[in-house]
Amino acid sequence: MKILRIKVNNFNLLKDEFVIDFIPKSKKTLEDKEYELIKVDDDLYVYNTLAFIGKNASGKTTILRILDIAYEILSMFRIDTFKHLINNNLTLEIMFYHDKKIYIYKTDLENVNNIINFKNQSLLSRTYNKLALKNINDYSKYKDVLINNTLPEDTSILFNVLNNIETRALYYSSYDYNTEIYFNIYKLLGENNELLIKDILRLFDNHILNIELTKYATFKITYSDKTSEILSSKELFEKLSSGTSKGIALYTYVIYSLNNGVDLIVDEIENHFHRTLVDNLINLYKDKKVNKKGATLIFSTHYPELLDLFNRSDNIYITKNNNGIYVENAYTNYNARSELLKSKRFYQNAFDTNVSYEALMKFKEDLM
Repeated sequence: MKILRIKVNNFNLLKDEFVIDFIPKSKKTLEDKEYELIKVDDDLYVYNTLAFIGKNASGKTTILRILDIAYEILSMFRIDTFKHLINNNLTLEIMFYHDKKIYIYKTDLENVNNIINFKNQSLLSRTYNKLALKNINDYSKYKDVLINNTLPEDTSILFNVLNNIETRALYYSSYDYNTEIYFNIYKLLGENNELLIKDILRLFDNHILNIELTKYATFKITYSDKTSEILSSKELFEKLSSGTSKGIALYTYVIYSLNNGVDLIVDEIENHFHRTLVDNLINLYKDKKVNKKGATLIFSTHYPELLDLFNRSDNIYITKNNNGIYVENAYTNYNARSELLKSKRFYQNAFDTNVSYEALMKFKEDLM
């Protein structure tokens, strides 16, 4: 299953008819097919990395949250995360590929005492072939999917198509980590994945050899000098640096994502991490020897230099907020040429993302 497009109306601060497209817009070279794109079906590709970049308060986090809501519907057929952001007028449309078919699912969402109900649901489908790609947005080519089962109001009819509850995406924010992250290591990687746990620790703190979960729900931490101690999750949280804890959390998600073909959404990918680590993380998703199951990394960033890792530009969205949040695509809206450094264009304000010079000067004036 792969998301191909989402369209949203009446969500938080997003402008109406808000669209994120996962289908490439520029030509697909052999090099791109090897390093930038994931093959879904014959001539149908999606990005292996998708970036959102923009000023502060331009809507990057809001966009990632609506993406997470879409993935949660496709995974759990209900909504438990970010419920407080959903009002009763929200309309969500998801186009996705599954089992040789393209589906278009549409629903209104209703928030009743913090329980999200699905209203006015509809589902269209068509069998995929190369010709279908040319008119993929032509709704007249689709047929209604008949749904016979009666489901509770808080359960999506997608249950009848996808059948099984299955994690199809993980959401990571460096602001949401807590003492539970150490238990998540063993929940996601398993107790027998000691080698990978040691590899993660080596990236972030070479003074620690291993962290083991004991049968008493405590943690045995072994240091490079071979000494060790037993700590509770709270004590371990206080012992490790915030960068190490966040690194453990993020890279645990990365390993699970790559091993299972699960898409990963990361808000502010560079937060607390060395630039080299972030570069390597992005490149893991571009390497088909590592990313064997076609996981997609979706992230927001303030680092324009990260965009230079991309050969393509249509997988870069610039977020804007002018009486509502919207996005512009670096390829379709700016015709960004691949041979030019994207970071250089960013600093030259080609995407209209620079901090206001007048605002900086006013701040300096008031400070004096």
